[in-house]
Amino acid sequence: MALEIRRLFPGDDALVMRVADEVFDEPVRPDRLSAYLAAPGHFMVVALADGIVVGQCAAVIHRRTRTR
Repeated sequence: MALEIRRLFPGDDALVMRVADEVFDEPVRPDRLSAYLAAPGHFMVVALADGIVVGQCAAVIHRRTRTR
């Protein structure tokens, strides 16, 4: 089984429609995934085995602006 690691970008939603059990805490909602991938600073990386998502990592970069 070949394992592929991919960062998802807006429009890659279809890659996450085939998911192994217990990869996400709840079923993937396409509308929420689309919004997440389109938001600035939001990142998601998935591990694919034969086209099925078998792992994932999501992150959000928080930027703080300094005020004086």
